[in-house]
Amino acid sequence: MLQQGLSEYFDLYLVDNKKFKTKNSYKLDIAKNFLELKSILKSKDIIIHLAWDNREDFPNNKIIPENKIMAENIYRAAVETGVKRIIFASSVHASDYSNIKKVKISPFDDPWPDTPYGASKIYIENLGKYYARSHGLEVICIRLGGVNPQNKILYQEDPNYDKVLLHKEDLIELIKKCIECKKVPNNYSVFYAISNNPNRVHSFDNFLGWRPKFPKK
Repeated sequence: MLQQGLSEYFDLYLVDNKKFKTKNSYKLDIAKNFLELKSILKSKDIIIHLAWDNREDFPNNKIIPENKIMAENIYRAAVETGVKRIIFASSVHASDYSNIKKVKISPFDDPWPDTPYGASKIYIENLGKYYARSHGLEVICIRLGGVNPQNKILYQEDPNYDKVLLHKEDLIELIKKCIECKKVPNNYSVFYAISNNPNRVHSFDNFLGWRPKFPKK
C-alpha cells in the first residue's frame, strides 16, 4: 500500500525477507545481516521501519525476540550510515483501549500495553528516544490503528476494530507528511494514527497538524 501510494513522490527502496520483483528491492533478514543492512542504507535519507514477525501480534501472548533485534539493528545502522530520520510503525496496542468508551487516550499518557506485542512496541519506542537524545537521530513513532487494503472493519482480528480502523488513504498522507516535514521537535515524537471513526477513543494530537480525512461523511 505504501509503496503504491508514495512511489510517485519519492525514490523508494524495499527491504524484506521475501524476494520482490519490483525495482530497488532487496531480500534480507535484517535481524541477522547487520553489515549488509548498513550497505543498503548508505546514502539513504529516511527509513520507514515496518518489518515485523506477525507470530507476535495482538491478541496472542507470544514474544519473538527477532522483532526487537530488527529494530535495534535499524537504529544502530541508521546512526552508523548517517540516515537522518526513522519512521517506526508502532501500534495502538501500546495502550489498552478495550474498555474505553470516549476519546481519552493521548500520546502524552503513560502507555499500558494490552499484550506482549504492545509492550515490544513500547520498548522500540523508548529505544528510539535514546537514539534521538544520544545520537541526534530523528525518530517518529506512529501508533498505527488497523490498516487493510479494503478499509474494512475486521472484528475477527480485534473486537474493537471499529475504534481503530486507519484508512489506507489516511496512512499514505500521514507518512508523506512524516517524510516531508523539515524538523522533528526534540528529534522525537510519538502519536496515534487512526481514521475519524465514530467510535474512536484516541486523540489526534501530533506535531504535523495531520488530521484524517476518512471515512467521508
